[in-house]
Amino acid sequence: MNTAKLPVVMQALPRWDGKYASTSLNLAKELSKERRVFYCDHPFTYKDLFTGKTRQDIRFRKPIWAGKSSPVYQPFADFPNLSVVSPAPTLVINFLPKSVLYDLAENFVNRHIWKTLNRVLSAQGISKFIYINSFDPCFSRIYTPFEVALKVYHSVDNIAGERYIARHGVRREQEFAKIADLTISTSLALTEKLRALNPKSHFVPNAADYALFSRPCAGEPKAFEKIPKPRVLYMGNIGLRIDYDALEDLAKNHPEWQLVFVGPKDPREFRGQALEALPNVWFLGAKPYAELPDYAHAADVCLIPFIPNDLTKFIYPLKINEYLGTGKPVVTSRFADLTEFETTVQIYESPEMLYDAIMQAVKENSPEKEAARKKVASANTWEERGKRFDKILEDGLRERSQIEKSQLKKDAHGQKNSERKKI
Repeated sequence: MNTAKLPVVMQALPRWDGKYASTSLNLAKELSKERRVFYCDHPFTYKDLFTGKTRQDIRFRKPIWAGKSSPVYQPFADFPNLSVVSPAPTLVINFLPKSVLYDLAENFVNRHIWKTLNRVLSAQGISKFIYINSFDPCFSRIYTPFEVALKVYHSVDNIAGERYIARHGVRREQEFAKIADLTISTSLALTEKLRALNPKSHFVPNAADYALFSRPCAGEPKAFEKIPKPRVLYMGNIGLRIDYDALEDLAKNHPEWQLVFVGPKDPREFRGQALEALPNVWFLGAKPYAELPDYAHAADVCLIPFIPNDLTKFIYPLKINEYLGTGKPVVTSRFADLTEFETTVQIYESPEMLYDAIMQAVKENSPEKEAARKKVASANTWEERGKRFDKILEDGLRERSQIEKSQLKKDAHGQKNSERKKI
């Protein structure tokens, strides 16, 4: 295992033990195959500590915050070079308006985080590292005595559409993207958006755990015992991206179809109250990630019913390759640039075409189609994405090194000319 490459410090919005599948964490795992990676928890606040006393993620960290356990630990046995760093809770500052007070508070919180990170890096004997901020730009100010060899901003979504972090995140993203050595985004639309701020902007799309989603079905989950067929399934966060009106029309006009949701309802964004009242609509809640393939296998069609708008056009959804990995028919709205999936998924152009797209997907399904879907998914793995991401980092390091060498030569040449003039 090559660990001679420079270590990475990654500050990411998703925590390592969060509810959802995380692009940031999956990439951190892949990068750790050839270098040490320190994945810094998005900090909890004192409010979280007070309101979430019984939460497992907070209970797990309490001994760390009390100084009884180390703030750095390795939670993944399969990735021994990946360490998680959990800083102590911080002040609640997001509610503050854009102001000098907010800037002062943000600086305080950033210094608070880096106090823990610097202590960890010093104990590990690390004096030079690559810094990656993965969609957490309000915590992108770096306070360290050590050398930052490369600064990278990683965008996984349109930050303007993330209600909580958009308040200060939009301008902080712009600021950090401008000063970063390079940016990497998960969609072409995001890449072009950041290229306007930084010409060294790269595209590395989301992927899927193909080994997990392509495995044979382990058995139909018990949750489906009372749900008749045919079934159309959506897996993921249930929030503002969902076209609730189109799904309500589908459920009302075609009661023979069962509409199944697997995933958490976003408490701030859920708008599906009318769906909850329908007898052929089922909300099963969040399920363990390792069990999701069995839920997909229990469906006749897998669905991505996003509203096409200025927010969703920046998405490259994790779930499209997860669905394809199971071989199941996939139906999606044309919410973003889906050119690479034109031949493997059924795309509907308007809400009125949703039912026809579902029926077409079922009618055209075959073993050959299933194999084709799996083939597409097999090319979109986290291992492949990790290699692309790693190459961009290494190329960035080489380019920066060449620039520094060139600058040293210029400085030396200028010094010689100055000395000649004195003579």
